[in-house]
Amino acid sequence: MSLVELRTESGVAILTLNRPEKRNAMTHEMQAELAGLLRGAEADEAVRAIVFAGAGSDFCVGGDFDTVDRMRADSEHHDRLVRFHSDIAECILSLAKPSIAAVQGRAFGFGAEIAAFCDMVVMSETARFADPHVKMGLPPAPGALVIWPQRMSRAIAAELMLTGRELRADEALRLGLCNRVAPEGKELAEALELARTLCELPREGVMAVKRALRQSYKALLAAGRDMQPGATQGS
Repeated sequence: MSLVELRTESGVAILTLNRPEKRNAMTHEMQAELAGLLRGAEADEAVRAIVFAGAGSDFCVGGDFDTVDRMRADSEHHDRLVRFHSDIAECILSLAKPSIAAVQGRAFGFGAEIAAFCDMVVMSETARFADPHVKMGLPPAPGALVIWPQRMSRAIAAELMLTGRELRADEALRLGLCNRVAPEGKELAEALELARTLCELPREGVMAVKRALRQSYKALLAAGRDMQPGATQGS
């Protein structure tokens, strides 16, 4: 069974984190699969937009505890994870095609980062964001540290990272961390509807907007490249 599944519908590549029994807690192997599939979707001329989803009750609760323990005990493993983390961040932020996250349940740590790296986010009305690193004595997730202050008040971003508190979908919408809130169980359908709308627009126009967005992301990529990911809630 693949840890990340890819299917394509009408020009939309749907990448689904597929470890539902562990609430899609991220492992080294999942990161590698995700990066490879992202590059494949980017290279596929038939793909016009990319949607990220999570199997089961949660989008992604963060890093797997076993992976985090290995990272703490083995500096080589730690460095490898940091490289993979930076690789995925760069893959998403530098996509030439628009990306949308369909978030249900918990999107904590790395899960919140994936959503932050996307161009647009649709959350279930019961979904929550959080970066709980502070509760484990660790620095914030690089995506939260770099992206959140760009999308909302720096003071609110600091509060969320300093307290690790959970952010409900209605508050995330109000603060600018998501575009739409969908009824529970309808978040993927709404994200796909949004993606299909993009696919119907002139390719040249969408690509031009993405080129402009990528230019604005360059400074963010540079800022986040050397940041080290820590632990999150996991399995």
